[in-house]
Amino acid sequence: MTTPLDIASLLLAGLLGMVVGGNNLSACAGTIIGSGMVRRRTGVLIAVAGYVAGLAFEGPKLFKVREIFLPANTSIGAFSILLASLLVFLGGEYFKVPLSLSKALTGSILGVSAALGILTLTGYLALILAFWFLVPLVATLLGVLLILLDDRLSPRDLWLKLTLLKAGLLPLAFLSAYVLGVNTLGLIAGVPYNETFWASLAVGFGAILGAFTLGRGALRRLTEGIFSLRYPNAFYAQLVGSATVELANQLAVPLSITETVSSGIIGSGLARRMRVLNVRNIFLIISSWVLSPIAGFALAFLLTKLL
Repeated sequence: MTTPLDIASLLLAGLLGMVVGGNNLSACAGTIIGSGMVRRRTGVLIAVAGYVAGLAFEGPKLFKVREIFLPANTSIGAFSILLASLLVFLGGEYFKVPLSLSKALTGSILGVSAALGILTLTGYLALILAFWFLVPLVATLLGVLLILLDDRLSPRDLWLKLTLLKAGLLPLAFLSAYVLGVNTLGLIAGVPYNETFWASLAVGFGAILGAFTLGRGALRRLTEGIFSLRYPNAFYAQLVGSATVELANQLAVPLSITETVSSGIIGSGLARRMRVLNVRNIFLIISSWVLSPIAGFALAFLLTKLL
């Protein structure tokens, strides 16, 4: 039987889908928009198509996170997870920092599990933590390496090179949105207690609405706040981001596409010796990756105890 708390959880899931669709637009379509390849509206449409496809086809893979850490989920637990995650994520929107919703949501799931006294250290948790620690480092190094290889091995014909890069950016933008739909949106849809079908609809609709209404600030932060993107930087950052998150999807590991693309952009900027790299923005982004799971854990733990 659906309770008022279940309905409230579905509404919160839709709101989370909305802010994710907006804030993560920077990681999915930011490269093609920031490089000037397409207009903003076209980039948003590509991202929306990827969101919906990923959530529909492979999103249930990420239901595993909630099922492992909260095998006996309750309406109160689901509500606490979603509310805590939303509060953390709205903080990122306020400060215009691309936050990791997947980390905040996972932290919230762990917080509820700890509050109920059922949280245990498992190999699956160790795998998640290893991905969180290693992926930004690997993505940054790959960003550096790919740009260096591009300088040595890419075609010398500038127009041919630009044509190849532009042709690759469009499918990569869609793929990035697709893996986000699987990973982050699928993670949200798996939280509401016994309502995953309706939650998926709410999350999908919210993501579409958010992409059109909330994405401008975070998009500007990522594409202009670090440095002005060039086609090679955009291409390799998108490639690194989508490939690493797709690997995480197959292992049911929640991983932020914003984090991986941002790391790839930072690495490619370092390879180009970009003296205009905005160190303050980089520090804010990296700090948010660390703080979001901690804040999610603490808020969800507190809400569960209070409710």
